[in-house]
Formats: sequence, C-alpha cells, structure tokens
Amino acid sequence: MFEIENLLNRRTVKKFSAEKISNDVLDQAIRVAYRAPTSLNSRPVILLDISKHKNEDWINFQPAAQTAPHLFLFAVSPEAGEKNAREFLAGRYGSEIGDERVSATIKKIVAQRDEWARQQAYLVTAYFTAILEASGAAGCIIAGFDKKVASEKLELPDSYTAELIFACGFADPGNDGSVETDFVRKFDDFYFPAD
Repeated sequence: MFEIENLLNRRTVKKFSAEKISNDVLDQAIRVAYRAPTSLNSRPVILLDISKHKNEDWINFQPAAQTAPHLFLFAVSPEAGEKNAREFLAGRYGSEIGDERVSATIKKIVAQRDEWARQQAYLVTAYFTAILEASGAAGCIIAGFDKKVASEKLELPDSYTAELIFACGFADPGNDGSVETDFVRKFDDFYFPAD
C-alpha cells in the first residue's frame, strides 16, 4: 500500500474521480498526523473532516475542492500551543507552568507566537498529506480561502482558526487536472550537498 514511488512522482491534482479513500488509509494518515512532531510538544493543531462543506462559497471557488471526495481542514490555536508547551516544559523542569524557567524558554523559542503555531500546522499537514499520497491517493493543499469566514461557518473551538485545507481522493483518469507548464525546477537548483 505505502509506496515511496508515489511520493517521488507526486503532483498536485485539481480534478478528482468520485472514488473515496478507504477508511483504513484515512485512519493511518490521521494517526500519523496526530504523532507529527511539534515544537515543545505544543500540538496547537486540530483536524476536521469538512467534506460536507465543499459547496459553500468560502471554498467552492477552488477547483480542487469542487470534485475532491474528501476535504480536511487544519485549524491552529497559538493559545493552545503555548499552554501545551508550558505544560510540557513544566513537566521537564519539575515546576509550575508560570515558573521563570518555563517563561524564559517560551520567550526564547516562541518569539512570534502566531507564526510559530502556524509553522506547526504546516508540519502536521505535511505528515498527513505524505501518508495519503504515498498510499496512492492524490491531493491539493489549499491556503487560498477566507480563513475568518471558514472559522465562523465551521464553528471552530475557541481560539482556533482555519489555516490549511487538503483536498484529496484519486485523480480523474480522464482529466487529472494537474497543471502542466514548461517550467521544471532542476533538482540541482534545490539540493546543495555539503562540500
């Protein structure tokens, strides 16, 4: 089921068949995303299955959302992330969450709390999408949508806001919707080995 070749040959898909991803594969991807590493064990990310919302005006203008049988939203809370990080550090130091060492560590590592929390969302999303795509599914990460409207319509828990959506399923064999261009970035322009 899990094939590294699927990742080596991956591409963003914008048009999907109606075939759904099996519950076993989805469950694996969710469990891997749950175990994804986050800074200071902050875990500021929650995952929502929003497939039934794909026809709503805050997302239906996205081509991938129109045909994908599955839509998953990653929401993030800087407040929850900091609280979890403080609890993690307090346990490490054997102290209270308001201890000076805890606060000093948070201040050093979490200079910009909102950006720091969003970075954790990208890490969790990467783990989730990699498992699905390595299992043969196709997908498209969507960042271009009205996050404020999405957060309100989905009635996210307090302090959480919508961050990213992953539209996924299997590519339409007749028209996979991937964007073809003449531009191809060369691997040598990406990786620079140590001298």
